[in-house]
Amino acid sequence: MKRSFLFAACMLLATSTLLAQAKFDVIHYGLAMSFDFKKGKLYLEELITLERLDNGKQIALDLITKDNDGYGMEVISVKYMKDPIPWHQDSSHLYIDISTITEYKEMSFLIELRGIPKDGLIIGNNKYNDPTIFADNWPDRAKNWYACHDHPSDKAMYSFDVFVPKDFEVVANGRLSYDTPIQKGKNKWWSYVILEPIATKVAVVGIADFLVKEIAKIDDMTISAAVYPQDSTVAIASFSCAADIVTYYSNKIGPYPYLDLMNVQSTTRYGGMENAGCIFYDEQALNNDKRSTHLVAHEIAHQWFGNCVTEADWPHLWLSEGFATYLTNLYIEKSEGDLAFKAQLAQDRNKVLRFYKQFKKPLVDTITTDLNALLNPNAYQKGAWILHMTRLQMGEEAFFNGLQAYFNTYQHGNASTQDFCKVMLAQVEGDFKIDLRLFFDQWLYQSGHPIIAANFRENQGQVFFDVEQVQEAFFVFPLLVSIYQNGQLVVQKNLIINDRNASFLLPELSSIENCTYVLDPKVSLLFEQYH
Repeated sequence: MKRSFLFAACMLLATSTLLAQAKFDVIHYGLAMSFDFKKGKLYLEELITLERLDNGKQIALDLITKDNDGYGMEVISVKYMKDPIPWHQDSSHLYIDISTITEYKEMSFLIELRGIPKDGLIIGNNKYNDPTIFADNWPDRAKNWYACHDHPSDKAMYSFDVFVPKDFEVVANGRLSYDTPIQKGKNKWWSYVILEPIATKVAVVGIADFLVKEIAKIDDMTISAAVYPQDSTVAIASFSCAADIVTYYSNKIGPYPYLDLMNVQSTTRYGGMENAGCIFYDEQALNNDKRSTHLVAHEIAHQWFGNCVTEADWPHLWLSEGFATYLTNLYIEKSEGDLAFKAQLAQDRNKVLRFYKQFKKPLVDTITTDLNALLNPNAYQKGAWILHMTRLQMGEEAFFNGLQAYFNTYQHGNASTQDFCKVMLAQVEGDFKIDLRLFFDQWLYQSGHPIIAANFRENQGQVFFDVEQVQEAFFVFPLLVSIYQNGQLVVQKNLIINDRNASFLLPELSSIENCTYVLDPKVSLLFEQYH
């Protein structure tokens, strides 16, 4: 009997493995969860609704199974229309046989799981040794605790039904289905729903002994904070800037894309994690100072870019991180002034230059496969610098019109670098003074940056300013130069550098005696000065 059962199981596994994989689009995840806090165990009922996009016979969902140490999620059952359906699980996927389902493109499966998540949903303690549970999914760690298509291109709606003891507060994406959680014996039932589609990387739940406070109200949108009671004064004060930040970005880009905004103190491994409408901040990062204000501005900026408009694939990560970095810089410009803005740009530029010495890949990086390695100054600071130079290239009105058009076109969907370029190019179509195609080609797809050697030269009584690009790849760019003699500004010139070696006559000077220069005095170019 045992041998027959084993043989049948092997045959089922072999047959299902050979089934053609179906392409699909997840529409909705319904996650109902409860916990054994002592064992750190999750009990999960997942209702996943998806649309089949072809005639494939098997759905493969990302899911990390239980390993030899007992960590991972074990599938107990899979049902379709209340009836069991063939499935099997390997180390990284749950396979559902849909070969007998022919009448519908849209289908829902009820999956029962249990286990101790290896990652993704962190069941542990905070810095005060109080029990906490926080989802921390970036980049593709959601598959550690529920079956999903764990890629930013497949966005879905979510509902979270969380059953926890009454001492805990629960936060999640979206808005509570009821004004208050429902008492269920010793537990409370918290139910959140988000109807805007979001990527798995920013779909979260957080469970802790929180102090929750409303910070501000903007029309029907509520901005709140959920923080540890021990840190409540400083942590809540750190979020006092949130309403001003949301208002500023809404005016610059478009309306805030979700119903509410919850700012959460958490155990995330990142300084901040931009989860849609429910941002998690590292528990040590909230100090009510400029640094935490900049962090809040960065994570809120992601609600527009990264969450609402999501990169189509990982090589386009700069559309999330570069945008959030530059929007933070714009908020610095608005709230702290032009000097602070330029100082931040200069600091960002130095990070890019230092990083290039060890990582010589283009901004749109199709080579790096370690997703965490993509969280680097290329995606953040270089991405921000390219937006800054795009702004200067296009002009204020065309640039911000372009950002708004890009957001409006791709909101609640996905976009690639090519999509962004197409929208921005449309803003300057017919303006032959702006070669934006060349600009995007060299800065987005070519590694490096200009490395400039410059000097004065006299020839037959005339003074020239020579500029040489000494880096390997060639760039075309405008270069602002301030020329001084005897410590006094003589002239400021905007030079168009369109060759590896260029020479410019300076009729304002009769000799090079006591002459000095400053390249890029207005902090407008991502470059390195050769010494």
